[in-house]
Amino acid sequence: MSQATAHISPSGVNLADARTVVAIAEQMVRLREAATDLQSVFETRERGFFSPSEDEQVAHLWVSYYGSRSALLEIVHAIRNEVGRPSREQIGEFALAYAATLVLVSAARSLRDLFGKNDLVRRKLNESFDDFRIPEGSFDEIQISLTDPWTALQIKSANEFFEQNEDYIRDCASEDAVLAEVLIVLDDHRESTSISKTKYFKARIKELGRNTRDRVLLGNLNKAIYAIQELGGRIASHLSTSPEHVPAIPTQIAEQILGLLQPGDVLVTRKEFAVTNYFLPGYWPHVAMYVGGHQVVESMKDGVLEREMSSPFGNDSVAVIRPRLEPEMINRAIERARSHVGKPYDFDFDFTRADRLVCTEVVYRSYEGLGQMQFSLTRRAGRETFSAEDLLNLTLIGQMFQPVAVYCCTLSNQLLYGDSMNEVLRKTMAEPVSTNEKTD
Repeated sequence: MSQATAHISPSGVNLADARTVVAIAEQMVRLREAATDLQSVFETRERGFFSPSEDEQVAHLWVSYYGSRSALLEIVHAIRNEVGRPSREQIGEFALAYAATLVLVSAARSLRDLFGKNDLVRRKLNESFDDFRIPEGSFDEIQISLTDPWTALQIKSANEFFEQNEDYIRDCASEDAVLAEVLIVLDDHRESTSISKTKYFKARIKELGRNTRDRVLLGNLNKAIYAIQELGGRIASHLSTSPEHVPAIPTQIAEQILGLLQPGDVLVTRKEFAVTNYFLPGYWPHVAMYVGGHQVVESMKDGVLEREMSSPFGNDSVAVIRPRLEPEMINRAIERARSHVGKPYDFDFDFTRADRLVCTEVVYRSYEGLGQMQFSLTRRAGRETFSAEDLLNLTLIGQMFQPVAVYCCTLSNQLLYGDSMNEVLRKTMAEPVSTNEKTD
């Protein structure tokens, strides 16, 4: 999974992914409340257009939902790598994927119920949001992928396994606090995603024509997990993910980078085929801050944590940049970064609040105001934000950060420096800066 070092509960639940599912379930509740408020406003309006502020509210709601959805998809999609021959010892893996899937379906249905018949909102949600790589027609596509009869049948298969083994699962949860948290999410969403007999039989007839009855209806763990795998693959198939790919910086390159790193350096990374790559802006979507001792402070789906170097090195490409500050200033920045450890990930992408942070916000809040460090935020989907590529742009024009080295798996098999590094960044970045913008 995406966590640098996977910590597994007694029942086989990945702790990082469990924290993510619980956090996103809470985020989806907040989004549903915001969407309900917006719908009540729109229902009282006779005009057929949004005001600028309303437009931003709708756009931000959709971006927040899409980002949360992408994070859940990564978890569901990953079990195709993690699960070989399922056994009862892997009950936690099933429960986690099942809970994530129910949250996905429940959120999609809520949005359908609120906005499915509102042409104005629906048109807005079907617009493309290029800054976040959200393609045109996403609202309709998600509704089709998550609410069609085939999906209902897959969920019914998982439902049957859970019901047949509920006592055993809850016994496991009595000795596993992490699994118990997952079950709370699962229980909250099972009723809202219940499948009607009419819809089920419609789907059943469809699937019987494909000779898959035995595959989806047998009530055992293998079939239940397979149903979730198929569902996750179907939902994410248009994203061209590759479940067989295992991202990793080559050992020789990683050793070279470790020899170059200084406390305060920022690692900008990319993981090929990651679902979230298709949501976050630019080729380089993620950052981590090196704090010394082979440790980074990094905000991921499971929150802001101090992680081992296996986390940033669990990517396919990495760029290292260095702040243009005196050592005492860098030490202050590291102290600031560590002060954020333990905070949750901000699926709302709101830089105005410091209680939840995205990855780039760790760097922003660690360095802002130190020496000449002054970051300009960019408004995207109704929120002031700062992306990983915004950070690289500052590096390319010689402001606040200097380039150290880059390894880009698609362009070179070597660690590159100086002009060669800058050339790679310009080739990969969505909006490369001009060479004549560079300053000393």
